[in-house]
Amino acid sequence: MGLASEMIKSRLLFSTLVLSLGTLLPSSAADDILLITSKELKEAWLPYADWKKKSGKSVKIITTDKIAQGYKGPDIQEKIRLCVREHIDSNGTRWVVLGGDSLPGGKGIVPDRDTVHVNMWGKENDIPTDIYYLSPTNWDADGDGIYGEFKDDAKAISYPDGKTGLGRIPVRTAEDIAAYTDKVISYESKYPKGVFANSITYTCAVPGAYGKVRRSWDDHVSKVMKDGKLSRYFIHETPWDKDKPGDFPLNPTNLVDLMNAKKVGKFHIHGHGLIQGWALENHTMFTKKDIAKLTNKDAYPIITTVSCFTGHYDAAKDPAITESMLRAKDAGAIAIVAPCREGKPHFVTPKTDFPLMMKEGKMDGTTETMTLFWEKGIGEKLTTGEALMQAKTTLTERAKRSANFHMCLCELNLLGDPTIQVSP
Repeated sequence: MGLASEMIKSRLLFSTLVLSLGTLLPSSAADDILLITSKELKEAWLPYADWKKKSGKSVKIITTDKIAQGYKGPDIQEKIRLCVREHIDSNGTRWVVLGGDSLPGGKGIVPDRDTVHVNMWGKENDIPTDIYYLSPTNWDADGDGIYGEFKDDAKAISYPDGKTGLGRIPVRTAEDIAAYTDKVISYESKYPKGVFANSITYTCAVPGAYGKVRRSWDDHVSKVMKDGKLSRYFIHETPWDKDKPGDFPLNPTNLVDLMNAKKVGKFHIHGHGLIQGWALENHTMFTKKDIAKLTNKDAYPIITTVSCFTGHYDAAKDPAITESMLRAKDAGAIAIVAPCREGKPHFVTPKTDFPLMMKEGKMDGTTETMTLFWEKGIGEKLTTGEALMQAKTTLTERAKRSANFHMCLCELNLLGDPTIQVSP
C-alpha cells in the first residue's frame, strides 16, 4: 500500500507539473508553422525554428525528400500540396513557409506549381502559383496534367480561405538563410517604434497611375492607419521638392537615402520594372548595386510592388530584385508582395473599367490586392501571410467569374516570412 500511495502521489505531482507548464510548452499535436525545404538546407533553418519556438510558435521542418517518400501524387508539387493540407486539417497548422526558391520545370529547393492562363493578355504557360499548396483540390479537373486552366479546371480550383498564412522565403544557400534569420529576429525583437512604425511611402513613376495610387491611401489605407504618416514620391511630387513640384527626382540615389533614413516601415512601389530592378524616374534603375549601398540595419521595411518581373523568383537567372532585397545581410527588406511576371491591371470588365482607371483612379485587381494587404494587415493586426491570403479571399468571387482576376490571384506571391506582423 505504501508503494502504491507513493506512485499515485508521483503521478499527481507530474500532472500538476504538466499543467503548470502547459502555457509555456507548445502542444506536440500542433504544428503552428510548417516549414518546407531541402534536406541540404534543413540544418540551416534550425536557428529560425528555434527563434519562432522562443516566440511561442511550434515549428515543424520537413524536407522535400521526406515529402516525396511519404505522399502519393503525380509529381512533387502535388505531394507538397497533400502534405500541407494534412498539416492544416489534422495538425492545426496556421502558417506555411516555403523555405527556398524555385527553378523552371518543377525544379529548385521548393518547386512552384506552374499554372496556365488564357485571358485578355494572351496565354501564359508558367505562372508560379504558391496558393496552390493551400488548396484542398488539385487544380487539374480534366486530368490533362495542365494546372489552373480557368475553364477546364474550374471545378478543381479553390482559393485561400484566409485561415492559413503562406509565404515563400526565396533563399538558395545556408548563408542566405542565416542573413534572413538575423533580419527576422531583429524585426520581431528590435522593430523601431515611432515614425518608422507609423509611416508609409507610396512611390509612383508612372503618371497615368497617380489616380489609383492616391485612392489606395485616400479611400482605404488611411482609414485603418489613422495616425499614420504618408509621403508620396511621385515624378511630379515629393516631400523633398524645393523650387517646384517634382524637382527632386525619384531616382535610385534618393530611394537609397530614403530607406537609409530609417523613417519608413512600409513602402508601395508603383511603376515599371524588370527582373533585376525597379524602373524609376527617367528610366533609371534601382538594382542590386543600389542594395549594396543600403545601411538600414534593424529597420527593414515591408514592400508591396506592382512592378513587372520583380517577383520572378522562379527564374533560371538569379536573383530577382526582390530576392536581393530579402537576402541582403543587415540591409534591404523583410517581406515583399510582388508579381512573378508582368504586373498587369486586371479588371472583370476591362472595356468599361480601363477608362475609369485613367479618369477616376479606379483600382485594378493588382493594386486592389496590395491595398487589401495593407488594410487587413494594419487594421486587423495580421501577419504578412494572413494579410495576403485574406486579401485573396476577398477577391475570390471575382476570380471565379473572371479569367483576369483568376490570374491576378495566381501571379502575386508573398516573398518573405508569412509569420511576422505587418505592424508589430
